[in-house]
This record gives sequence, structure tokens and C-alpha cells, in this order.
Amino acid sequence: IVSDEDAKEQKLLVALRIRPINEAELEENAVIIAHKVGQQMVLLMDPSEGPDDILRANRSRERTFIFDMVFDHKATQEEVYVSTTNILVDGVISGYNATVFAYGPTGAGKTYTMLGTDSDPGIYIRTLNDLFKAIEATSENMDYTVSMSYLEIYNEVIRDLLNPSSGFLDLREDARGSIQIAGITEVSTTNAQEIMQLLTKGNKERTQEPTTANKTSSRSHAVLQVTVKQKSRVKDINEELRVGRLFMVDLAGSERAAQTQNHGKRMKEGAHINRSLLALGNCISALSEKGGSRGQYVNFRDSKLTRLLKDSLGGNSRTVMIAHISPASIYFEESRTTLIYAYRAKNIKTRVKRNLLNVSYHIAQYTSIISDLRREIKGLKTKIENQEKETGAVSSDIRHVQVEEHQDSEAYSRQEMNKLREQLIRAFKEQMEMRRSLMELENTNIELHIDTSRHLLTIADWEREKTQHAQKCHNKLVNGKEDENMEEADREVEEADSPEPHEVTVAREEINVLLAEQRKTAALKSELEQRLANAKKKASQMEKLLPKQITSEDQREVLRLLCKAHELEVGNTELQANALYRENLLCQKDFVIQRHQQHRLLCEEIIQQQQMLLKGHDIPVPETLRMLYQLYYHELEEGTLTRLLLIHSMTSSTLRVRQG
Repeated sequence: IVSDEDAKEQKLLVALRIRPINEAELEENAVIIAHKVGQQMVLLMDPSEGPDDILRANRSRERTFIFDMVFDHKATQEEVYVSTTNILVDGVISGYNATVFAYGPTGAGKTYTMLGTDSDPGIYIRTLNDLFKAIEATSENMDYTVSMSYLEIYNEVIRDLLNPSSGFLDLREDARGSIQIAGITEVSTTNAQEIMQLLTKGNKERTQEPTTANKTSSRSHAVLQVTVKQKSRVKDINEELRVGRLFMVDLAGSERAAQTQNHGKRMKEGAHINRSLLALGNCISALSEKGGSRGQYVNFRDSKLTRLLKDSLGGNSRTVMIAHISPASIYFEESRTTLIYAYRAKNIKTRVKRNLLNVSYHIAQYTSIISDLRREIKGLKTKIENQEKETGAVSSDIRHVQVEEHQDSEAYSRQEMNKLREQLIRAFKEQMEMRRSLMELENTNIELHIDTSRHLLTIADWEREKTQHAQKCHNKLVNGKEDENMEEADREVEEADSPEPHEVTVAREEINVLLAEQRKTAALKSELEQRLANAKKKASQMEKLLPKQITSEDQREVLRLLCKAHELEVGNTELQANALYRENLLCQKDFVIQRHQQHRLLCEEIIQQQQMLLKGHDIPVPETLRMLYQLYYHELEEGTLTRLLLIHSMTSSTLRVRQG
């Protein structure tokens, strides 16, 4: 997939929606602290700063934020859609990627904006209605194919909402660097009504639970992807396929446990939600600084949510962010944090280009040469006809015979030329397809290794924490004197013996699946390498026979150009493969460094335990060991180890920026 024009740099469009204050908030004596000023400004007042507070007399109680547009409680669903998302529809049909996502704390109205109600639909149904109307308006000249998928990210695992029985799904990165979800269900459809029926079905499978802050709180991030493929009905040698993708994302709300009063399972869910949203916030911060011409590395790999939104935030996509806040004073901290991140997102820039697939396989490069040859033949025929009129009947008959022989020879030579060209193109196309497949298999294999390393780190972190926890419990049991301390130690021992967390269980299951995938990928790669070697041998033999079978110098030149274009295409593919390999190699090194960091922390714990043991039993320390202890603590005090890790991080970031 290539772009038919230079990529255009565009800023992220950021809108803010302030929902109405509700009865529950009024019952808690909450006051309105968020006010819309004009069309683009919001005013947030700090309820903790009283006007009579002498110590804060010189501080402003107000803080203003400016966005592309601001909506208050009077704004309708239609107004929000027309001002933010309607502008994306034409671009998706023309082959551009687009994303719209709702951001904000729990209970701020994100799901209402995206999904709406039966009587007052949200962005989902309004966007799809306009999308199919635009398709219908141009369907006489264009053929369209529309497909959709619907998924959720819950507790850092991906579920297919259209086929929940498929289990947990994995993220994969293809040879072009775009994120794919292995095994996701894609449904082809013809109208918005069918998509809404599928959305309704998928939402029933979505994880929702009541909390104190919101009775219908979304406990997962929901992503709707609609893919539109467009091609002309007129058959042509330069036929092109445009592919546009529309992502509509309803994020789970960030939350504080003290505010939602969650315990047990709800609290663990909230921790996962906050972790992925923290990773999203870090990406927004890094991208906003990068937009300000600072060489800032953006780590999209901290969560599956940020990996999925990689293109939407910093890649090839027109993106709209709709931030949501409550106007109530009891949610001041949540509103302030949301406004800060949304304000930073205004500095993010994306490079938007059209997704264009050329299905002619470079035949268009030789069309002009063939046209020139035809014009030359036509000119020669005209000259011959003029000469015949001047030289008389006998000369005319002789030349007529010569022209017929020449035409028969040209026709035969041209027929042979076309036959050889088709054979060469077929052989080259087969080789390129196999090379691309090999590159994708290699990338998949590296991704599998990276995912395996990530799961191993998760298991190692938990085992280290469990060991440290068990050690603390043991120390309390040994040193405990009072009954209260003994009871507390017994409770901690029981906690240490509790079953492993959900994410660790998932990591163990994922490792087995990933190992099986690695074996399967290795077998496919070996088979494909053998097929490619045979195809290269066959093409090489064909190239040696060309000079013997083609007599025309022009035709030889055309075939020589054909072979040269194939060599350049092969070189380009190899460069892409090398760049991809280096990028993934950096990611693997990051995991190795994290593993060494874990090992270093373990060594520190062992050293501390040894010293406590030596001091507790008054064991004399040999001089050699004492010097090693001094050297170790000297490095810790000077920050040598931390500084080395920081240098590596900066070097890796610089390499990624240069490759990007």
C-alpha cells in the first residue's frame, strides 16, 4: 500500500464536552466549577481555594483551557457529531485512515457520546449513516466493500465482541508496521442498520459493572473498526484500490478507588484501567513534546491500548479526541487531569496519506514505451504509402510484398515479446510475493519472541514480589512478640499462599500458545525459502534465454528495463526487511535489559540479607569481600548503574527517531 501524494501533516482535533450535573451530585452539595466561555474556552475553578483564604489571596482560583471546540450541557448529539466527526467521512471513502475516541473519567458521558440511545443516537450510528449515504451517492462509478470488527480490551486481554467464544486474541505487527489482531472476526455488511444490530449484540457481551461513581460503568475499552475498500468499475491497466479505515473508540473511564469505593475484583479492574490510561497519557505527553520539535521517544508498547492506537495518535490517521468531564466540584481532580492531558494532545501532529494499492504490478511503467513503438510503426507505414504513389505500379507491388513480410515479422516478434514479458512478470510477481511473505513471517517470529519475553517478565516480577512478601512474613513471625503482630503475620502468610493473579495465569497460557506459533512459523518459513530458491533458479534460466529469442533491439531494451525494475523492487524489499529487523532487535534488547534490571534488584536483596546476617551473628568480613561491598555501594551512591541504563535508553530513542 502506497501513497499517491506526499503525506500531509495535520494536528489532532481536540474537543471538550461538559455533561450536565446530576441529582446524586447535587445531593452531595456539589457546585458547578466548569463553565464554557465562548466556543473554544473552558473555565475551571478550584473549590478548595476559598475567597476568604488570606494565605491564598494572591492566587487565582480560576484556570482556563482552550480547545478546538467546547460543548456544554446544552449541546445536542447532532451538534457534537457535525462539529467533530462528520468531516472524517469523505476522507475514509477516499482511502484515508480516521479515528475518533472518547476520553475522560468514569461517569463523564463517554459511552453516551459514542453510542447514545435509541431515540438520540451517538457518533457510531450517525457516522455510519453518513458513510453509507456517501457510498450510495458514488456507487454508479465505484465498487465498495465494507467490513467491520468490534473488540474490547479488558484487564489487558483482547476479546472479540462479535465472537466471544474465540477466547483471548493477540496483537501482531505486519511487515509494513501496522497493527493487526490475529483471529479477529471481520463481518462484511451493506448498510448501517446491519452494523447497529451487530453493535447491539457486541455491547451485550461488553464488560460493564456498577460502581459508586457510575451505575453502568464500562470496565473495558471498546474499539469499532470499519474498513472501506473502493475501486473503479471501469477496467483499466492502472486499476487502483483505495483502502480507508475508521476507528471509533469508547475508552473505559479513569478512576480513583477512593472516589468509586471499589474493593476486590472492581479494584483490580480499576488498576488495569488506570495502567492502560496512564500509558496513553504518557504517549500523549511524549507526542505533544515531539510535536514541539523535541526528540522525544514515544513508548507505545506499555499497553495493548496504546499499541492499538499507535497510528491514530502518531501515525497515518486523521484523529479526533473528544474529552469529557463532569462540572461538579466533587470531581475537580479528575476534571483537572483530563483537561491537562487533552490540552497537551492539541500539539500532537500526524502525517496523513492516502492508502493506495496499485494492482497493475508496474505494467504502467512500460505502457509509454509500447505507445511510442506503435506511433513509430504508424509513421513508417505513412512514409511507405507516400513513396508508393510516387514510384509507380511495379515498385508499388514490390514494396507491398515487402511491407506485408515486414508486418508479418513484426507481428510475430511482438507476439513472442508479449508472451515472454507475461512469463517474466508472472515469475517476478511470484518471487516478490514470496519475499514479502518471508518478511512478514520473520516479523511475526520476532513479535512472538517479544511477546514471550514480555510474558516472562510479568511472571518473573510476580515471583520476585511473592518471594519478598514471603520473606517479610517470615521475619514478622520470627520477631513478633505481641498477639496482634502474630495475627497480622498470619494474615500476610495466607495472602502469600493465595493463588497467582489473573494476568500471571494468562501470561503462562499465552507462553504455551506463543511457543506453538513459533514452531509453526519456523516450518512455514523453511518451506517458503525452498520455494523461493526454486523460483529464482527458474527466473535466472529464463533471463539467459531472452537474448536468443528476441531479435529487436527495442524489445530487448523493454525486457532489460523489466528485469532492472524487478532488481530495484527486490532491493527495496530487503531494505525494508533490514529496517524492520533492527527496530525489533532494539525492542528485544529492551526486554533483555529489563530482565537484567530484575536480576540486579534480586542481587541487591541478596547482598542486604547477607550483610544483615553477618552483622546479626558478628561474623568477621574478609578484606576482599569488604572491598567489594564498598565498591558496590560506591557505584550505587554515584548512580553509575542508573546512569548506564539512562544512556542506553537515550541511545535507543535516538536510533528509533532516526529510523522513523
